[in-house]
Amino acid sequence: MRTLLVPIDFSENALDAAQYAANWSAQLDGGRVILYHSNSAASTANDVLLKELESIKERLASKDKAEITCIVNNDGLSEGVAALVRQYQVSFIVMGITGRNKAGQKLIGSSVFEVSENADVPVLVIPAKARFAKMENVALALPIIPDLKSHTPHDAIQTFVKTLGANLMIVNVGRKKDKTPKPVLYAGLKDIFDMFEELNPTFHFLTAQNTADSVADFAKDNHAQLLISIAGKYGFLQGMFKSSVTKKLAYHSAVPLLIYRSEGK
Repeated sequence: MRTLLVPIDFSENALDAAQYAANWSAQLDGGRVILYHSNSAASTANDVLLKELESIKERLASKDKAEITCIVNNDGLSEGVAALVRQYQVSFIVMGITGRNKAGQKLIGSSVFEVSENADVPVLVIPAKARFAKMENVALALPIIPDLKSHTPHDAIQTFVKTLGANLMIVNVGRKKDKTPKPVLYAGLKDIFDMFEELNPTFHFLTAQNTADSVADFAKDNHAQLLISIAGKYGFLQGMFKSSVTKKLAYHSAVPLLIYRSEGK
């Protein structure tokens, strides 16, 4: 049984994420959805907040009813999420975009980075007003960096894509005046071709100055229902979330983003 953990702050976008998770669980052959509220401020009694979560649970509609559990505690968000991931063997964390002011638009909510940088499982970020669609086409954005294969959680990604039964599109964006040393370039290309050979993916090599915009446009234009990115020390994920492209990803794209952490830290 796969378990999806959905942090809830009672915003509209968090509720959308909960609905998405309930629907997604059906494609993952059923499973459990945990609705979690971190009441670290303790400004409202836990039992009151738990009733609000239970009300959300009752409103969720999924074709194949997921098992839904509601939890409220006084832990900080990252600490609470980490504890629940361990306790319930969570497979994915699902988070909605919070905030519609300028501060909220600079990033997909600071809480998403807070969680994704500390979580031991992938984080699925749901754009505002996104509705679940069966994941049939998945786009995986990969940079060309030294020792790419050792930094890419390719086994986990491959297993996940197999579970979905989806088509995999691997996309790389290079700049017109790319200064990547040829040995790194050739080794990176070999890694890209070798890592996911079993899935028979299609490969797409783009040239553009803005990596994030190009990847977002590619996912949209090629009808991807999911975009996968890898967070790591090379800053590729950070580039995906520059303020200039966050608004596009968060408020204009209907493509959810699944964040894996790089290996080898």
